[in-house]
Amino acid sequence: MKKICVLGGGSWGATIASLVSNNAGGKAEVSLWEFVDARAREMRETRRLSILPQLRIPDPIDVGSDIGRALRGADGILSIVPSEFVRSTWKAARPHVSGPELVVSFSKGIERGSLKRMSEVIAEECPAAAGKIAVVSGPSHAEEVAQSIPTAVVAASERKSRAGLAQELLASPSFRVYTNSDVVGAEICGALKNIFAIACGACDGLGLGDNTKSALITRGLSEMAKLGVALGGSQPTFYGLAGMGDLVVTCFSRHSRNRLFGEKIGKGGTPEEALKEMTMVAEGYPTSLSAQSLVEKTGSNCPIITEIHSVLYRGKNIRDSISDLMTRPTHEETRQVNWKDPS
Repeated sequence: MKKICVLGGGSWGATIASLVSNNAGGKAEVSLWEFVDARAREMRETRRLSILPQLRIPDPIDVGSDIGRALRGADGILSIVPSEFVRSTWKAARPHVSGPELVVSFSKGIERGSLKRMSEVIAEECPAAAGKIAVVSGPSHAEEVAQSIPTAVVAASERKSRAGLAQELLASPSFRVYTNSDVVGAEICGALKNIFAIACGACDGLGLGDNTKSALITRGLSEMAKLGVALGGSQPTFYGLAGMGDLVVTCFSRHSRNRLFGEKIGKGGTPEEALKEMTMVAEGYPTSLSAQSLVEKTGSNCPIITEIHSVLYRGKNIRDSISDLMTRPTHEETRQVNWKDPS
């Protein structure tokens, strides 16, 4: 590919643009589009991002706020904007996109109302992207990738050629990329893990222990797989990098904005108060609304998702939710139970 355009100038967008530029070694042009002109100008002039001081944006990257200029001639497009802005971004991008070889979505979420995954939103808004899309997911905080700390992710696409292109574009000695054909599973993992990270953060805010968080993550993974399979995902995906890997890092890491959001709620803040204190987007908050709609639509039994939704959107006390989860009727851990005395 001769030109790569990264849509989204936040910490993750700037980090991936830098990774791709370094990988290309001058053999491909890289542009970075930032919606806010003042931020784009600051990045262009300082080659720094205030929220990610450990990153220096390579000089060859063309940073700007003109989406037409950024996309002109791009045969590779990386979409790295918060999920709530994916549709509006691609609506603006559509007139400037023609026949890309590869489109990679890094955004994690489920669109409110339509309940569409991010790759579906992109394809709907930009037909030229349809059939060219891969999605990237996995345990990958920008703060660590920016420092070349060893990281592994998965690139999923229905087409092996597109997954392979994404792998070739992104892989480096410190950024390992696996491939997968399960787009649905990878995107559902990336969206739902943020919800459970909020719950784990609430545990931290309440001063609960490792036992609680470990149980929450394990049962949360079970709910992710249950709902994801009901939506068409493949169960092994949920026990790989996009599922278990991303869930663990998001629930435990000090870099996790969703965990921090939940911690503020656990300490007594309302969702509205917690949002005001955040400097970056906590994707799990809007996603919990969409996830509950999917739970109801599929008839899946996902009590943790339902309780998190009740806390965030119905004003339920977090301690009451914990009590209700702990005192539900007891049952086997899995469906694959083979008793020697079935009676």
